[in-house]
Amino acid sequence: MVGEVVDDFGERIKKARIQKNWTQKELANEIKEREILIKKIEKGDLIPEDQVRVKLEKTLGISLLDVSDDEVKSQKGGRISTTLGDIIKIKKE
Repeated sequence: MVGEVVDDFGERIKKARIQKNWTQKELANEIKEREILIKKIEKGDLIPEDQVRVKLEKTLGISLLDVSDDEVKSQKGGRISTTLGDIIKIKKE
């Protein structure tokens, strides 16, 4: 997914963590990262790298990316790919 990390990523992470009644240490253990990393991310001192961001999103059930409407529409459409059946039909015609 293409997009930038939202400005309030630290607040979103902290809020979701508190809703689960987890300490920063418990969240760190859950995603197999260091507690200091969670502290820095929640304070907004550090923007999470993609790998950490994905783990946080999955574990906390939140989205940390700001995706424009155009990008969402283009992703919902999916890709149209040619299948072997399509090639056979083309050659017969």
